[in-house]
Order: sequence, then C-alpha cells, then structure tokens
Amino acid sequence: MAMILQAFVGNISSRLTKMAADEVGMLLGIPGQIEKLVNTVRDIQCVLSDAERKQINSSAIQRWLMELKDVMYDADDLIDTWQIKTEDCVSSSKFSSSVSLISSFNKTKFAHEIGTKIKELNSRLEEISKKKSDLGLNELLEDVRPFKYPRSNSDISLKTDPSIVLADIVGDKIEEDTELLVKWLTTEEKGVTENVNVFVVVGMPGIGKTTLAKKVFNDLRIQEEFHLKFWVCVSKDLKGAELLKCIIREAGGCHGAAEERSELVPMLKRLVRGKKFFLVLDDVWPESQNVWDGLLRDAMIGGARGSRLLVTTRDGNVARFMNATTTHSVEKLSDEDAWSLLIKQIKTKQRGNIDNA
Repeated sequence: MAMILQAFVGNISSRLTKMAADEVGMLLGIPGQIEKLVNTVRDIQCVLSDAERKQINSSAIQRWLMELKDVMYDADDLIDTWQIKTEDCVSSSKFSSSVSLISSFNKTKFAHEIGTKIKELNSRLEEISKKKSDLGLNELLEDVRPFKYPRSNSDISLKTDPSIVLADIVGDKIEEDTELLVKWLTTEEKGVTENVNVFVVVGMPGIGKTTLAKKVFNDLRIQEEFHLKFWVCVSKDLKGAELLKCIIREAGGCHGAAEERSELVPMLKRLVRGKKFFLVLDDVWPESQNVWDGLLRDAMIGGARGSRLLVTTRDGNVARFMNATTTHSVEKLSDEDAWSLLIKQIKTKQRGNIDNA
C-alpha cells in the first residue's frame, strides 16, 4: 500500500506546490497555510519508503498509513473543489464585468470554507507527522526531496533564476511598490559612507515579497544601473561556503575545487572589487540574518559605491540585525486585484489545457 500511497502523496504535493506558487493562500486570506501544508506533506513523503519496508511487521505503521491515506483523499477532494468552483466562476462570468464576477461568486463564504478546511488539514497532517519518530520511521537515501516550499528547512537553496511571468502581475500597488524600490535602489543617499547599502522587504508568507523583488530585479533601470546582478534564495540553516560558491558562479567566476571560506572569500572579493553590484537575498530567516555582516560583507564591501543588497524576509527583526538603510512592508492585495490575479491564473490554466488537448 505504501508504494501506491507514495505516488499519490507525490501527486498531492505537486498540486499543493502549484497552489502555493500561485499564491492561492493569499487569495483565500490564509497566507502561509498552503506553504505549511506543502512542507508537512514533503516531510511525511520522505519516510514513506521506510514505512513500506516496516509495515509488514508493524500494525501501528499500517494504521498510520491508513490515517495518512484518508487525509490525502481529503486533500485531493479539497484541491478539486477549489479548481472546479473557480473555473465554474470564470466560465459563468465570461461576458461579465469584474464587479458582476465578484457579486455572482460568494467569495467571502467560499474563502472561509476552503481556508478552514486547509487549516484543518494542516492540523491533521501535523499530528501524523509527529508520529514518525515514535514509529521509528526514517528518511532513506532514495527519499530525495527535489524542492522545498517555502525553502524553510535545511540547506541553502541555490535557485538563482529571478524570472517572472509578467502577465500574472496585477494591480496598481505592485507597480507603485516597484517604482518606489527602484527609485531607492538607484538614488545615491546623502550622508551614507558605506559602498553597499541594505534594503529590506518585509511581509507575511505568501503575500508577494518575492514577486515584488523579481519585478524590481528585472526592471530595465536596474539592469542598466548595475554591472553585476545576483539572485540567491536563502534558507534557515545557511551553508556559507555554498552561498559563496553560488555568487562566484553568478559573477562569472570559477571556484574550482575550493571548499573553504578562507579560499572562497578572496575569490569573491576579486570579482566584485570596483564593480557596482545588486544582490538579492530572497527569503532570509532570523537564523540566517548574519549572512551579510557575518559572511558576505567582508567579501563584497569592496564593490563600487552605490552597490545594493535587497533582502526579502517574513521577520521584521532581520532588517534591524542587518542594519538596513530602508525597510519596505508589503501589504495584501486589494479584493479587486486578488480577483484579477485569480482569473488570470485560471485562464492561463485553461489555455494550457487547450494547447495540450
């Protein structure tokens, strides 16, 4: 049973990851809940191979697998409900205005119902996940998790692709925030003696910090202003050497067989010396807040005057610990903008289904 369940759990995990990436939690008014669900599912997914081996001699593990299966069926039904109801909403309002769309679809009731069920799933899965250790279930070598959302557990994520689907960006607020950040980043501040200034974007999980940072990163004015541009996603438990190697590669260098900080820091120093750079550290947690002063500052302070570090974080204390020059808080989308984003996502999916037919 565990092998079949493992495939089923993997499918649910992928579908939830897509919902998290589409910021569905923000649209439902439950930011962070879907991401939390994804992480718990993936934690459980990592011990299923061990559960497959041990279930034959353990009735407790068999019961645990049955309990997990029930929750996964409920999760599958929930995802189907979300997709069917939203697609029906768009289909029935094809020729209506956005105002009539909102009035024809009881968003508040729907969001409350789905949001409540997602929170309940989180509670049930957390209880299941807690039982892993008691049952002696362990991660096996073949249980490799290719992706974590929202990159909150072990190891640094070396994702360096700041690409964004601009068609999915909606609303005046993100345009205003982009303009404000670009202006801050490209304007020389008076009385600042450091070559590199730190700017921090703060907001709750799923609210759009990374989307905003990507839009800023890809702005033509930013592309023209800076000689070097880097994008790195950071996790709780930072491995400094891996981060250094990643930035060295992004700067066009080659770290070769170097593994120690004492070797990597001088390499990075040489690469950025005298050059105006723009570095984005995405999703910095309090556990990694010394990534600048404790690791990168010595290596990159030799960059040209006007170099910038942009940090996204869910914790406002990170800005204080990183001695940020400026902090910007990301607010929720308006109801109208949230609906516009939802409709864009559904129509994109519908077009994809047609193309694949």
